[in-house]
Amino acid sequence: MTRTLKILFAAIVAFWGLVGALGNFASLGIAYEYVEMVTSMSGVIPDGEPGPPWRTSSPIIVWAGVMLIVLGKLGAFAFCSTGVFRMVKSRAADARAFANAKKNAVFGCGLAVVMLFGGFTVVGETMYLMWADTNGEHAAAGAFRYGGFIALVMLFIAQAEPEEA
Repeated sequence: MTRTLKILFAAIVAFWGLVGALGNFASLGIAYEYVEMVTSMSGVIPDGEPGPPWRTSSPIIVWAGVMLIVLGKLGAFAFCSTGVFRMVKSRAADARAFANAKKNAVFGCGLAVVMLFGGFTVVGETMYLMWADTNGEHAAAGAFRYGGFIALVMLFIAQAEPEEA
């Protein structure tokens, strides 16, 4: 029963990564505009006012931000999906085999948490003051919500397996 839940939770995170990345690709212009709003700090510091030296509208920096978000979601999808398939195959195996099968799912969840916490909380909120802008505040809240749930899923999946299947 616990193994089935671990598989289902990993599949949900994989689905989140796929849908999120496809959504970003489908609305790439909106994703770019949003990241540019954050890096330029336009919702926080008025134009013409000095800001921190990392305040920028550089297309290279903005596209790097967009791609890190998309690649983080695709990475979570790829690793969690691989973990799901390996866990399904090992569902009736011994504890050691199932523990080995779930490593990719744990890594995929961790990758998602790193992207959400590192990208939105550390970079977005701390460096670019996303919390001070209404749009940024909503995105940061969503990233915290996703990151928190995915971190809990990761911890659940990573728990040691009892010997019986």
